[in-house]
Amino acid sequence: MKKAFAVLSSLSLVASLALPGISMAKTVHHSVASKKIVIGFVPGMTTDPFFISMDAGAQAEAKKLGVTLVYEGAETYSPSAQTPYVNAMVSRKVNALILCPTDLTAMIPPIKNAVKAKIPVITADSTITQTSLLASRITSNNNQGGAAAADYLGNLAHGQGVVGVLDPSPGISTDKARVQGFINELHKKFPKMKAVIEYDNEQTTQAVTLAQDLLLRYSTKLVGIFGTDDTSASGAAEGVRASGKLGQVKIVGYDAEPAEVQDLKQGLISALIAQKPMLEGQLAVQYAVDKVEGKKVPNFVQLANVVITKANLSQNAKWEYKQSL
Repeated sequence: MKKAFAVLSSLSLVASLALPGISMAKTVHHSVASKKIVIGFVPGMTTDPFFISMDAGAQAEAKKLGVTLVYEGAETYSPSAQTPYVNAMVSRKVNALILCPTDLTAMIPPIKNAVKAKIPVITADSTITQTSLLASRITSNNNQGGAAAADYLGNLAHGQGVVGVLDPSPGISTDKARVQGFINELHKKFPKMKAVIEYDNEQTTQAVTLAQDLLLRYSTKLVGIFGTDDTSASGAAEGVRASGKLGQVKIVGYDAEPAEVQDLKQGLISALIAQKPMLEGQLAVQYAVDKVEGKKVPNFVQLANVVITKANLSQNAKWEYKQSL
């Protein structure tokens, strides 16, 4: 959804897949032994539609392959909340572990414990700085998503004005890449535009306040706000709406959470950069089983994001996130 930082250099597979059930990997035939395989899956948090959607994809793939998937995690997004679940998976001696790290560095020690126990680890969505510990990592192309947001806002503003960037934290790998992609694209294609980055600590009320502060600071020069996740985008939309500046300031959000889609329908948000969490979940389980069975898996996979507007929402409905399985 949601979260990850630092653009990490490595072998990159970039794929734009039209249907959630279609994998970019070759079809493989798994042995009967697959039924004895237990895959642990610890999401960033269990309550967010992004991770619920990822769980749906993972569960479907586990059922298809005949393996057991143990999906457990915290209700809050933090390393301190996530670490006990990772440790529990190691103690359980799962055959492979899928993890959505809540921090680039803080989750390295528990991952090292898994690797020491000879449990291959695959990260989905976010990742860690020490990628050499991982069997594979799967994410959306966050740099591309940030660039798409810059293109959208830059074209709407005809290359003039100030744009705000609301981001939860500089410590999440995915979000950091989105900001970098946005800034790089803005500088390259719209050199007359200025970007101002603010951090809302993933608090909607703080995002509302920051959006209103940007309006006070830059007045009519503020032409848009890019919210790098659902909290930032929804908070920005509420802040702009409350200030009576919806026509002046356009909002681009990341993800396609139910609340964001509703804001898009109502005109509070102009566009959404949607990820494909169900597909990430499917691929993570597929690669986990492949790794356990001794098959080669890609070490880095990126999935292209989809730009959703009110005009093309109906044709992109399959990318809306789920609220429940």
